[in-house]
Amino acid sequence: MSITIVNAKIKTVAILGGGPAASTLATLLARKKISVAIFHVPKRAPLIVGESLVPAIIPMLQALGVEEKVASFSTFKPGATFNLRPTDNFSFFFNKLIGKTATYAYNVPRDKFDDALLDTARAAGVKIVEAAANVEKVPGTDKIKLSAETLAAAGGFFNGQPDLIVDATGRLRLVPKLLGLSAQESSRGDSALFAHVDSTQLDHPGHVHTTRIDHGWSWRIPLPGRVSVGMVMGPEHMAKFGATKEERYDNLLKQDSVLQKVAGNAKRLTPVMEYQNYSLISGRITGENWVLVGDTAGFIDPVFSSGLFLGMNSAFILAEAISTGTPAAFKAYEKEARHHLETWQEIVTYFYDGRLFTFFRVGEILKGNPIIKVLTPHISKHMGRIFSGAASTSNYSLGLLRFGMKNGLRGEDPKELAVR
Repeated sequence: MSITIVNAKIKTVAILGGGPAASTLATLLARKKISVAIFHVPKRAPLIVGESLVPAIIPMLQALGVEEKVASFSTFKPGATFNLRPTDNFSFFFNKLIGKTATYAYNVPRDKFDDALLDTARAAGVKIVEAAANVEKVPGTDKIKLSAETLAAAGGFFNGQPDLIVDATGRLRLVPKLLGLSAQESSRGDSALFAHVDSTQLDHPGHVHTTRIDHGWSWRIPLPGRVSVGMVMGPEHMAKFGATKEERYDNLLKQDSVLQKVAGNAKRLTPVMEYQNYSLISGRITGENWVLVGDTAGFIDPVFSSGLFLGMNSAFILAEAISTGTPAAFKAYEKEARHHLETWQEIVTYFYDGRLFTFFRVGEILKGNPIIKVLTPHISKHMGRIFSGAASTSNYSLGLLRFGMKNGLRGEDPKELAVR
């Protein structure tokens, strides 16, 4: 269905959900003198996927005026390390890879990070309604509306229905479920288990570590006083390690041949969380008086820590579309949001099938070649955009990446570095 938002000034907005995308969008809209209410129940899972930021998110934190606060409770992140097998380990340092964007990032405790952004929205004048929002279809139309109970919970903030309803409920996907929207899901069907442990082996302080394990891959994210450790693999293999998620997690740490070396003696500090819906792009992102943002519009496998960047970046783009208020602006928002999601989905595929790091490996093999010596700084700068989070913002960088995946493997078999 085509986008049918009318060409009219949007003065009131209801945002469903209080995560980072919701808070970012609300703050930006409030600064544009648009009346905004966030419907948010202050209750969350013990842990949330998405604890490692990328440099491309730093300008957003600065624009929101919240970087200093985030830095105060986070771990400084100077780079990323990929452990693919004993002979193939790649570490990327942001101060060497990045051109004009930030040369660092942070690993963040998500409870404090989410609260910091919500507090910023509140300080900007956003109404925070501590109640779950209920939405209903308007019969015979593509419209939705807030239920009478939800409007009442806002305490008269809205004079009737808001001009626009934004679904930022994340994986709950309230509006898509109400409207029966289709979605494109990952073909891998992986599951993720993760928890916080006291300590692990780290090649470089502050680096997020992505490690190829016996089946699937694992992350290690250093946080203040602890390390987030997750495992991603097919559920059929994960089931072999126990009947409960706690048994599976604890046994994987001790029995996987890779994990036992880097985290076999780790003491688990938190409950184990499990995520099964791991990658999804909504078939529609906008409608007649509604729009999706952040994980509600789509979420991608977190191997490159792109999740919070995608969510908050979509909030910045959507804020401009709402301010403009035209059908063309919302069409452009949907196109750009989908571009970022699909681009990152493509890049993730290059990781899983082994092509991405086979390309880097070939670069190491040929580093003595005079032509490669000349080309390496240019290629490194643009390939570095993957690890900075900005890979989907440059057509040239993306084109160079695609060329490398097709023509730069020099006969090497990418299956050797593929994720099982």
